[in-house]
Amino acid sequence: MVDFAEAIEDCQLVDPGFNGAEFTWAKNGLFERQDTVLVNEAWTRVFEATRVTNLPRIASDHGPVLARCKMSDIAIGGKAFRFQNMWIRHERFLAVVKNAWEEPTGAGGLLNIQIKHSRVKRALKEWNKEVFGTF
Repeated sequence: MVDFAEAIEDCQLVDPGFNGAEFTWAKNGLFERQDTVLVNEAWTRVFEATRVTNLPRIASDHGPVLARCKMSDIAIGGKAFRFQNMWIRHERFLAVVKNAWEEPTGAGGLLNIQIKHSRVKRALKEWNKEVFGTF
């Protein structure tokens, strides 16, 4: 446990807290909170709020943990993204998508994918304005 606590500190992870059941595991009269959500600073920049709910145990000795996240207004901002079918016929379309997608994020897992999607969206919006103008 000491090594785990040190890893959490070294990675600067924090527990956003939780609602719901106090314990996530129970067996033979023993109750423990074994399942915890941890987030880092990069996560808090992308998501304005993270709500964790420990759900009740039903068919297992573990209760599921539900994490809900709200995107920050900074990350969302601007007009809604609308994909234009005409883009795929343009000779530079694939290069714009590929360049934005292959740029490293420094993140892993789902956060990595979310950042990549955001970058592709931003690149396509800028490219659309340059090539096709605004509409």
